[in-house]
Amino acid sequence: LFAICAASGALTIYYCLSRPRPFVDLTKFRHRAFAVGSVLSFILGMGLYGSTYAVAVFLGLVRGHTPLEIGAIMMVAGVAQLVAAPVAALFESRFDGRIIIAFGYALFAAGLFLNGLSTAHSDYDNFFWPQILRGVAIMLCILPTTRLAMENWTPEETADASALFNLMRNLGGAIGIALIDTILEQRTPTHATQLIDRLQAGDAGTAALVGLPTQYFHGHAMGPIAPSIRAFIEPLIQRAAMVQSFNEAWMVLGALFVLSLLAVPFVRGRDVAPPKVI
Repeated sequence: LFAICAASGALTIYYCLSRPRPFVDLTKFRHRAFAVGSVLSFILGMGLYGSTYAVAVFLGLVRGHTPLEIGAIMMVAGVAQLVAAPVAALFESRFDGRIIIAFGYALFAAGLFLNGLSTAHSDYDNFFWPQILRGVAIMLCILPTTRLAMENWTPEETADASALFNLMRNLGGAIGIALIDTILEQRTPTHATQLIDRLQAGDAGTAALVGLPTQYFHGHAMGPIAPSIRAFIEPLIQRAAMVQSFNEAWMVLGALFVLSLLAVPFVRGRDVAPPKVI
């Protein structure tokens, strides 16, 4: 499957670059401003869609909330985005776009890193500030990157450029969600095995992490476990392992946002200059 994906991808790129009017005009990436803006849009899509997906799945699988309860908790990010939109538009028209991009992506990364400190008991209060940070950061990320990518195109070129720019954000979201699912699927069993090993070694800290009474763990190897106790402990271990995998996923997304800041020096001041007010 990987070979088929690589071959078909290479063939698609070849056709897009060799045809006079390709369905996807990849030659637009030759323009540095558009290429940098598209990369930033790709990373934003990973964080925007990925974090929304991860929070919803965490609240459903770990906390056991209903869809209505999940929606009520996640509403915070939407409210923050609505409140921040006019402020972001004001900043975007008055300040250097590079500063806004750097601040917006750093703020989004901070929200992801805060989510990466979640526990099995994290709920509305623990998700409040991370969602506030990401909700405010979204508009600070979108406005200057959109201007960076979409300015300086002719009216005939704007439609294709806009479609490709939006495609990059949606593609980032798809890959971000796939990345989160991959981490959850592949890392959770590993974390569960490590937790079991530490519990069998009598580690009190691991017992507290899982949610077991710590007075029975004294740093000594545990003996055989009765089937009834094993049936009680296994769901707790699985939940704790899943939380660790979620934290890894949020940390990976946050690290990608930090790495995206390396693209800011490639943005020229005139590419994101505030529009002149007549």
